[in-house]
Amino acid sequence: MTLNCNQARQIPIVEYLANNGIKPAYIKGTQYWYLSPIREENTPSFKVDTRLNAWYDHGSGEGGNLIDLGIRLHHCSVEELLARLSAGNYAFSFHQPSAVTAGREKMYPGSPSRDTDEQRITVLEVAPLHSPGLIAYITSRGIDPTSARWYCREVKYNLKDKTYMAIGFENRSGGYELRNAWFKGSSSPKDITVISSHDNAQAVCLVEGFMDFLSLQRLRQIPDTPTDIIVLNSVALVGRSIELLSGYQHVYQYLNHDSAGHAAAEKLKQAGIHAIDSGGFYNGHNDINDYLLACLKEEQQQRQSQQEQRHSRGIGR
Repeated sequence: MTLNCNQARQIPIVEYLANNGIKPAYIKGTQYWYLSPIREENTPSFKVDTRLNAWYDHGSGEGGNLIDLGIRLHHCSVEELLARLSAGNYAFSFHQPSAVTAGREKMYPGSPSRDTDEQRITVLEVAPLHSPGLIAYITSRGIDPTSARWYCREVKYNLKDKTYMAIGFENRSGGYELRNAWFKGSSSPKDITVISSHDNAQAVCLVEGFMDFLSLQRLRQIPDTPTDIIVLNSVALVGRSIELLSGYQHVYQYLNHDSAGHAAAEKLKQAGIHAIDSGGFYNGHNDINDYLLACLKEEQQQRQSQQEQRHSRGIGR
């Protein structure tokens, strides 16, 4: 029997990678970190979240479910991947890039470009965020639903002749970053997002993704003074922020603690942007949302421990 797409998505990505001989560099809770199997790198920036069964490559800005990973790794169609999965043939050969030229991946004949999904995604409808499934997803990321409704939209989009719903975060060119429990992508055109809080703001916070921005709000880490926000939506777009950043007196930088984030910070420095590294509070975590989830988990464990102690004292009386 041939697996369908829904069944294939249920295969644990961690198990799939292990069957192909790919092991994590380290594990932090439900997050497994790897050296990216789809490009060359020296610092692990490829994350698999076992709770969501989803992956994201922080260096390339790509992500998705097992099917997205399979066709990306093996340069095959969805039908070919499903046939191989159905046969239990997990361990077929990888075609990893052998060189990186001018900061871009060397692409092999027939392999998809980074913006393949962007080119295929068609936004059909944009509405206020109200879907219970999407609200549950954003809540699982530790984000306040009220804040999400204010800055995000519910987007119906078409991808490869199928219709889906996602949380959409609009960029300055009218494209959307799209997120749901199994998909991480964007519609064209890809661009940064600028959120102005005051006409004469002299400070700006620079973050990589909108989950980071919404996490900053939840953590109350945004300065109280009038402060604008620039969301890169991909670390690869840091160059588009330089001209804007040069117009502020204070630039607060919240980049990921990985090789791509360090490279972006260096690019800003070389461009003469004297940014204040404000990411110290989430040291030990790759990004702000990882830190937020860790904080919420610790709070939950503390509440549970207190409840158990109260229950124990009550029984002892």
